[in-house]
Amino acid sequence: EVTGVKAPAAEAVQSVIGKIESGDMAGARKEAADIPGIGGELIKTGLEHAEEKRGTLEEILYERIISVRPKLERLLPFMALTAAAAPLLGLLGTVTGMISTFNLITIFGTGDAGNLASGISQALVTTELGLIVAIPSLILHGLLSRMARHTVGDMEQAAVGFINGVIGSRHNDS
Repeated sequence: EVTGVKAPAAEAVQSVIGKIESGDMAGARKEAADIPGIGGELIKTGLEHAEEKRGTLEEILYERIISVRPKLERLLPFMALTAAAAPLLGLLGTVTGMISTFNLITIFGTGDAGNLASGISQALVTTELGLIVAIPSLILHGLLSRMARHTVGDMEQAAVGFINGVIGSRHNDS
């Protein structure tokens, strides 16, 4: 996992719910402790508040999920800025190179192509470098953004499954 944040596996959540349904809260806590990372923390938080009303439990787990979002999305603003700024910097280099070329034309005329080549080369190289940076940044931003949304979605799904299992086990007790 690139971000170090992983949602709990559905099987692990079901195993915890199974322990709750059988009345084995100690076993449920042990199962939750075996779930690694923030996913385990989410389920442990749910267990600590398992007796709360559904709405309260939902809010507590949702708050826990929201606290993970900044960690998942920490690189996204930098990637977006890089993807947006790199072509502009390339364009700046292009304009600078063309200005240099036109200054040389003013001084030497158009007779010597060698003098003009350096300004044109500067213009093309900076444009190329801007695109070389921007394209992978844009792709990486899209991938990281998708991974963050997917992980948050998985955590929300695990939380809903946990809540439904806990609420269902309460109704089965009555």
